[in-house]
Amino acid sequence: MAINVSKVTLYVQDQAAALDFWTRQVGFEVTTDQPYGPDTRWIEVSPPGGGPGLVLFKAGPEWPALSEEQPNYVLFDTEDIVKTHEDLAARGVVFDTPPKQEPWGWSAVFLDNESHRFHLTQR
Repeated sequence: MAINVSKVTLYVQDQAAALDFWTRQVGFEVTTDQPYGPDTRWIEVSPPGGGPGLVLFKAGPEWPALSEEQPNYVLFDTEDIVKTHEDLAARGVVFDTPPKQEPWGWSAVFLDNESHRFHLTQR
């Protein structure tokens, strides 16, 4: 039996700003955007060409936003980390760790519009 990752939920304070970041700056595509209760929407974005998506879910008392005490373990990979870093940085994505060669491979860390950290590695 094969089980695959289909989506990862990212709890955000501002869904519109998160949607703008993940689509305009990172280049993901909207796969779902529909009402989900009175004050929120169900928004899913995915990388071009498919793959596991992110659910940009509005944080609330029962679903808290990420914080420094609650790190984010979402990791992304790319074929060419240096080129991807250049492209994303040109679109305004902030990297607190630019691409560097580690003993286990290439790695970088970027921040989204709410300062969540995401690891980027090279395949």
